[in-house]
Amino acid sequence: MRHKAFRASALGVCVAAAITSCAGTTGQGGSGPTGTPDASATIRFAVTSPPTQLDPIATTNEVNDLPYFTALYDGLTGVDSEGVLVNLLAESYDESDDRLTWTFTLRDGASFHDSSPIDSEAVVANLERALAAAPQSGVLRPKLASVESVTSTSPNELSIKLKQPDPGLPVALASPALGMVSPASFGAAATTPVGSGPYKFESRAADKVVYARYDNYWDPDTAKAAKVEISGIPDGTARINGLRSGQIDATIAQLNLSAEIDALQSDPSFQVIENPTTSVATLYLNTSHAPLDNPLVRQALNYAVDREAISDSLLGGKCTPTDQPFPKGPGYVEELDDRYNHDPAKARELLAAAGVQNLEVDGIFLAAGLSQTLAPAIQAQFADAGIDLKLTSTTPAEVRPAFRAGGPDLMVHQINAEADPASTLANNFVGPDNPGGASQQIQDLADAAIQTPVDSSEREDALEAFTRAVVAEPIHVHICAIPNFYVGTSTVTGMDKMPWSSTTLTPDVRSLGKSS
Repeated sequence: MRHKAFRASALGVCVAAAITSCAGTTGQGGSGPTGTPDASATIRFAVTSPPTQLDPIATTNEVNDLPYFTALYDGLTGVDSEGVLVNLLAESYDESDDRLTWTFTLRDGASFHDSSPIDSEAVVANLERALAAAPQSGVLRPKLASVESVTSTSPNELSIKLKQPDPGLPVALASPALGMVSPASFGAAATTPVGSGPYKFESRAADKVVYARYDNYWDPDTAKAAKVEISGIPDGTARINGLRSGQIDATIAQLNLSAEIDALQSDPSFQVIENPTTSVATLYLNTSHAPLDNPLVRQALNYAVDREAISDSLLGGKCTPTDQPFPKGPGYVEELDDRYNHDPAKARELLAAAGVQNLEVDGIFLAAGLSQTLAPAIQAQFADAGIDLKLTSTTPAEVRPAFRAGGPDLMVHQINAEADPASTLANNFVGPDNPGGASQQIQDLADAAIQTPVDSSEREDALEAFTRAVVAEPIHVHICAIPNFYVGTSTVTGMDKMPWSSTTLTPDVRSLGKSS
């Protein structure tokens, strides 16, 4: 079976009449940038987290690392601005009739930044390196769990043998954690990497990485600028101030900055892109910690949250309330909307029925952005239901590893949209972001969804069955559906074309340029 593209999970999530395209809406006082991008320009883009290291297989948070990796590395596949799987280093791929082997054909003429060819032996070396790291990696393990072996079958062809069918493997291979590194630089990839993407590594500081255009990249039209500077600025207000003062050209605006987003939309000097996603603000629960191991207690926590008030009072009405893991698209079940309307009295009744008094919950949150805004509001709403939420702040780079290690009871964060919705299940419900482990029912339903063909009616049915189960007996507490907002000066081009920007908060900035 020949495969050219899969539709990713963010497709079909245009939820407001004002949104004219799933690739995003431009809101600005004047018209968007026109003209040819200046090939000598430098684009300065700010994200929420500073760089930690640059070896893709060593990532502990691929969403935070995505911008730093995707400018530098190509994978076999990628995800475009609309959430569609696209070919990068792979020209095509086939699934065998028995569904236990994928064959990838590489495009001609691609090279690493040290000019060595990107052939099947180099790709196999990368994938074998990732497989060796996967058992200790919460990021790689679910993506490569089905892979038994990787073999070079010709200079431009490789085969991936599976333990069991995995229709989502081409989507998993789009992960920035599986970008291709020159094998000669494996040992130095964390600090002085040699990559395969449209920009090559130039320098790194504590809060910034600088890249220069790679002139021999296989698609010469991709890199629009001479250089790209990606800086990590955790404080959202500081990012907006940097944009207004001219220190950066474009950045991410999280929902806690709704007033700033509105102001920039009315200013002709700036442009605002809004992309609906399937990301969901979520309170992650460790279900191995008593009494959170009791489904009645988890239901009580769901009733304790006032989703409408959070969206309207804190987020400018921009975060659509939901109590489902998939707010729209595959896996969404309309009849389950408002299953957990705010009801503190009901929460108290459920806690009493579970035999729980004076419930105390230890939680962690990010000391920046949306999580920082949500945490005190959740704490106050829990208190109304008789729940004492004790909160500790941590850095964006540390928060998921800390929760995955099993320490806190609760994490204020978000389910990140995935290129394949089955990956949402693998990561958030039966994988690393559910350290308490899944029940056999949930595991079986997740397996059924993961193993059915992508974009099939069977996959949609399986995802909906999973949703029904985790709403009836919740694992986490879902709050609201998160759109992505990107803001930039009126001279920045390509903001509506950034790969991954309808999927994850942090985009691939390879499409950006600057008009003269």
